[in-house]
Amino acid sequence: MQFILRPIVWIGDIVVTGISAVGEVICILLNTLRQLPHVYKNPDLIVKQMISIGVSSLPLLFVTSIFTGMVATVCAEFEFHNMVADKFVGTAACKMVLIELGPLLTAIVLAGRVGSAISAELGSMKEKEELAAYTVLGLNPYRYLALPRFVAFITMIPCLTIISNALAIIGGWIVCVLALDITTYTYVTGMQYLFTPLDLWSGVIKSFVFGTLIYLLGYYHGINAKAGARGVGIATMSVVVSCCLMILISDFIVDALLFF
Repeated sequence: MQFILRPIVWIGDIVVTGISAVGEVICILLNTLRQLPHVYKNPDLIVKQMISIGVSSLPLLFVTSIFTGMVATVCAEFEFHNMVADKFVGTAACKMVLIELGPLLTAIVLAGRVGSAISAELGSMKEKEELAAYTVLGLNPYRYLALPRFVAFITMIPCLTIISNALAIIGGWIVCVLALDITTYTYVTGMQYLFTPLDLWSGVIKSFVFGTLIYLLGYYHGINAKAGARGVGIATMSVVVSCCLMILISDFIVDALLFF
């Protein structure tokens, strides 16, 4: 009888733990939003996080975006070769970059670089009891730790997504001119064909959603990290895995709401 009940208990523990985690993440978001009236009181903390999240990520984003555009253009040329006009290569590359590849890969790169850093930093602060010291001193951790990171995420990730889109399109243009024997005029004309403002705005909307998710999951796993270097390492790994999973799921949901 105990052998039969063991899988049920295991499934029940997973469900209860999942619901508890979702509730705690929602509480983190609400507590952070509650501190928004104080956003102007600590601009130095916000600027520091904006530099850490945005400016420091530019070199990695530059390489990733350029090659993303190159790959998208090569794939489009391979599929359309001798089937449609060359201008449709620019059309397909522009659509893929603006709607999917730009915001998605930017979020995944930042989840691995910034989300894990936030989790490791907060996990180390918890282990050293620095988070408890904030409470003892009468300081609200959400105002001094959570709010600057949240504001930096929702302001910098849309900017990084737009930069990533531009770099990816430039990468596609480089491949067209140097390798595929497609002129600049043909590539640019193809980009303009079938383009709608929703293509651009969909990526920006996704970036807000992705940035919020990366912040929430990074903060959640950081403050719940277990003691020791192993606990911080597990929390860091959990952030990357959960962020990638939730980014893909939310990407489908946003696409369904915008395009269906």
